[in-house]
Amino acid sequence: MVTLTDDEVALLRSLLTALRSIKVREIDKALVILAKGDRGTERNYPDQK
Repeated sequence: MVTLTDDEVALLRSLLTALRSIKVREIDKALVILAKGDRGTERNYPDQK
C-alpha cells in the first residue's frame, strides 16, 4: 500500500483527467510522429537503438 500526500493525489487526479480527455486519434497521430522520429534517428545514428 502506498500513502500519497494531498498534493500527489491532486497531481494524479489532474493527470488522469487529462488522459481521459485525450482522443485515441490524437494518440495515434503522436505515435506516428514518434515513429518517424525514431526512423530518422536510426538513419543518422545506426549504432544507437
